[in-house]
Amino acid sequence: MIIKSIQKFLEGKAGLLYLISNEEDRVERIIAAAAEKCGMTQARFYGWSCVGGFNGDVASADLDADPVACLTYFLHLQEDAFLVFKDLHLLVQENPRLIRQLKECATGLRSTKRKIIFVSPRLALPDELFPFFKIEDVPLPKYDELLRMFQTCIEEHSAAESIRKSLTADLRDKMVRAASGFTALEAQDAYESALMGESAITGKTVDLVLEEKEALVRKSGVLEFISTRAGAWQIGGLVNLKKWLNERNKAFSPEAAKHGLTPPKGILVMGVSGCGKSLCIKAIASHWKLPLLRLDMGKLYDGLAGPPEEAMRNAIKTSEAVAPCVLWIDEIEAGIANQQQKQAGGKEARVLALFLTWMQEKTLPVFVGATANEVEVLPPELLRKGRFDELFYMGLPLKDERLQILSIHMRRRRVDPARFDMDYLAQSTEGLNGAEIEQGIISAIFESSSKKVELSEHILANALRGIVPLSRTMRERIQKIEAWARDRAQKASLETL
Repeated sequence: MIIKSIQKFLEGKAGLLYLISNEEDRVERIIAAAAEKCGMTQARFYGWSCVGGFNGDVASADLDADPVACLTYFLHLQEDAFLVFKDLHLLVQENPRLIRQLKECATGLRSTKRKIIFVSPRLALPDELFPFFKIEDVPLPKYDELLRMFQTCIEEHSAAESIRKSLTADLRDKMVRAASGFTALEAQDAYESALMGESAITGKTVDLVLEEKEALVRKSGVLEFISTRAGAWQIGGLVNLKKWLNERNKAFSPEAAKHGLTPPKGILVMGVSGCGKSLCIKAIASHWKLPLLRLDMGKLYDGLAGPPEEAMRNAIKTSEAVAPCVLWIDEIEAGIANQQQKQAGGKEARVLALFLTWMQEKTLPVFVGATANEVEVLPPELLRKGRFDELFYMGLPLKDERLQILSIHMRRRRVDPARFDMDYLAQSTEGLNGAEIEQGIISAIFESSSKKVELSEHILANALRGIVPLSRTMRERIQKIEAWARDRAQKASLETL
């Protein structure tokens, strides 16, 4: 808990703490609460920002304009005090005077009752300063804090009495959980907006807060909120994978926690292109009734969301705040450092290190669903147990699976499979993957529509046979993938490799 972490810092010897958060007002309240817990309520609070200058009992243009002068003044105080220093991330790069003064403060404030707490929305320190700072990532508001804010919004509403009467325990829980992932200000705005002009809380009120959450996820720059329609759990075959997922279906429930069961960390689904790896991750979220967030690795590296490590850290922070949820990383090999990039260092290696540490140590229920086409290029430490719970291989669909896939895509297009010899059609699709079967059905429907004739078994079979499958054009590549997976991965289908 962040209050305990700050309390330990205040009671310890270190003098510099770096808090990563863009909620400056909330962080100041947290610092005050931590100071109260460790009996430092008499300590004086000072503040500094690049616009507001020095907030203290001394009026000085130098202290207002020069962060070095401010730090020097605080270093030589003879009283118990805190300095909440904002905007360091904007000032510290290539600023030798400020870097030197921070080192002096780290040494001079040790074992004193004077502490400097830096509040910045992102971690931006020169490498040489890292040893001098304690660094904490301030989590977004948790359930209890969001509940208090929700109750305050109700109390301040003009129709508070009627709203309280309409509020069931289930609706209250849904309203609070819908705001998970918001900052305190965003949660307050979402609650006030959803309650505006209302005299009762309904399912529609919850949906209004969830719409705000979708906007929040998009605002992260690298995460996308994916809608999972009811009934999307329609995948042909994959008996082993479905069994594994069904066994863990209740892992995110409070009942599981009571029995000491921890939620699964995630799975890596690898295999042949077009066999439904991405669809599988979407279906997991739908089946488990969890929000689905997609991490766009391309946007992570394009710089528009900030440095890649910072963008990854923000994505992790947002997904943890939305938890329980499914975090989908498509084609993970495109964004995680391979062996050569890892040896060379750089941004890919740093993102890999951050991701590996999080996967190993995460405690919040964020289920990572990753897909890969070229799993052999991934670093071995990503594949070992403890990061992902299981590695599944999805090969070309078997006959029974192709029959199920055909039926699913026909029904989606209002074609009754009972009209056709499905066993014959499944036999004629040998070597096709799921995406190719879908395209064959679409082509057959277009052909029958253009000829103004009823869709027939003959038209379907010809359209499916006319496809040149990936299994033929990339035969050697698929054989290589299957050989790699034979002794290294669970097969998603019932048949063994």
